[in-house]
Amino acid sequence: MASFEVLLGLPPYGPMAKPFPASGYGAFREGFVVQFESKKISKWVGNFQLGHTSFSGAYDHPDGRRVLVVAGGAVYTVDPDTQIAEESGGMVSSVTHVSEGNALLFNDIFYLSFIGPDRNWQTERLSWDGIRNLSISGNFVVGEGWRYDDTWHEFSVSLTNGSHTGGAYDESEFVPIKRPWWQFWK
Repeated sequence: MASFEVLLGLPPYGPMAKPFPASGYGAFREGFVVQFESKKISKWVGNFQLGHTSFSGAYDHPDGRRVLVVAGGAVYTVDPDTQIAEESGGMVSSVTHVSEGNALLFNDIFYLSFIGPDRNWQTERLSWDGIRNLSISGNFVVGEGWRYDDTWHEFSVSLTNGSHTGGAYDESEFVPIKRPWWQFWK
């Protein structure tokens, strides 16, 4: 397992923290700060720019080598040995450890994602804007998805493959706009 520690802020001394994303966007703003240590590189600090939720955390990747960093909902997959992080966006609002197989379950407001050592999946959309009351029962995740009429609808998701029943999002109710948005202002 990789060695890492969440810091309360940027260190006032030592080498400058490496900014993520690599494009340098927000490089001079303090984000979610994590210190890494690897066998190939001494300790180094990453400064991860925040996404659009209030949730942050750092987790061992199920592969045992990398680290998953969630910074304000944005997900970064970090290789501590190379100091490279891939950003996969997202609006993660919680992460749940799944004891079977050292896996992680991500609540991304609209859908759930599962990362395990032998399988990964993402559900179809379960909610219009929010998922709550998640719990694991046997080989299933159960919870509720929010619907635009301010009601909550139960769903059940298989931990094996991400297939689901229930939920609050019904694509047949979505009516696409037939004109581009800018034509509404003419």
